[in-house]
Amino acid sequence: MKRAALALAAAMLAGNAAAQEAAPPAAPSVGPRAALMAPKAAQARMLDITTAGSSAVAVGEQGVILRSTDGKTWTQSPSPVNSMLTRVRFTDAKNGWVLGYSGSILQTVDGGATWKLRHYNAEQHAMYDILFLDAQHGFAVGGFGNVLETRDGGATWAESAPALADQRLHLNAIIKLADGSILIAGEHGLLAHSTDAGASWKALSSPYIGSFFGAAPQGDKGALVYGMRGNVFEASDIAACPAEDVAKWDPDKQVTADSSEKIAALGWKKIQNPSNESLFGVMQLKSSRVFFGINGTVLQQQNNEGALAPVKTSAVETLVHAVTFNNRVIAVGRQGIQDLGRLP
Repeated sequence: MKRAALALAAAMLAGNAAAQEAAPPAAPSVGPRAALMAPKAAQARMLDITTAGSSAVAVGEQGVILRSTDGKTWTQSPSPVNSMLTRVRFTDAKNGWVLGYSGSILQTVDGGATWKLRHYNAEQHAMYDILFLDAQHGFAVGGFGNVLETRDGGATWAESAPALADQRLHLNAIIKLADGSILIAGEHGLLAHSTDAGASWKALSSPYIGSFFGAAPQGDKGALVYGMRGNVFEASDIAACPAEDVAKWDPDKQVTADSSEKIAALGWKKIQNPSNESLFGVMQLKSSRVFFGINGTVLQQQNNEGALAPVKTSAVETLVHAVTFNNRVIAVGRQGIQDLGRLP
């Protein structure tokens, strides 16, 4: 089966997500190597950005981790790995996590100034997202069904969710919904839902069989998912969507719903989008949502409802994610860190 990569990283490096195929794991190495401290690190291709207290933290290729207090000047933090870093998440101003290739999971307890390697396996695939349900219990998800779980605050990680692992699909995002349940979005339209803190998983009937690259909570019970070819869907009540045990879910039997009626029957609504460029990130503003994707795509949804509309910015290359920082939109992508100014 030909696979359209997440590969946020592959999309970044090749510039075309739709053309990517999942690569086999790299040959085992003797162990992780620290990233080089580079004077032009801020120009590296970056895959994610977030805020932590009064700072912004971005991660990307060759193990680069950058911090800024003003959004203009960026300082490289030492990193224990020199492989691609794909995700950065903070649970509060001091405590954060970075994910990357070779199953890399890094932890900081000082707002991103220093990082400690908590998990690494050269034979494992990349990790793409992380979620902590509380201070002790968390999950990291990644390539080829890779799910890791911790119950000791990230000190140790063990393989989890064997039914998801058996599907061998890229798991690109994991989020906690407003009702406390968990949603995983991934390759081939996979949408996995858990109402028992990850002890068991149901596969939702998906409206689309392409890859979903991201997800976000929607209202009290719902979710928003987005991904390949500009596809964006929302559900007002995830628990009400038709579902089956993930172990019985067959990706080869799934089909894309080809009408609004069929999509609605699955519990979803398609968001109209004038662009067919793949979308990798979404950012919530006060009165709108903004999506980011291939070829500098920036799309805005006013009041979190209705159709998406293009936003003109200075970006021309792939954007992966962005945050508002010091009243400006700071994005990351193929051209590194970019200040997009203030969006309408």
